[in-house]
Amino acid sequence: MARSQFSFEKRRKELEKKKKKEAKRQAKLDRKAAIEAGEIEVVEPIITIDEFGNVVETMPEGYDENGMKIVDDEDEDETEEES
Repeated sequence: MARSQFSFEKRRKELEKKKKKEAKRQAKLDRKAAIEAGEIEVVEPIITIDEFGNVVETMPEGYDENGMKIVDDEDEDETEEES
């Protein structure tokens, strides 16, 4: 007797979930290794308290909300022309 289509779909979803989880784990390990090697600069947010007593986190100028350096296309063009 043939197996139901439900069990096939269930197994496929489990495999997809495992694959996604493993990819996330590997990306996390890669990021950690890059930080330890000094390839990635870690920037902490500036924490202040506003006039209402609320904690406010702001990133330093030139960094986005994830701590990644903002790169302008104009800046890259200028450095290439100087070389």
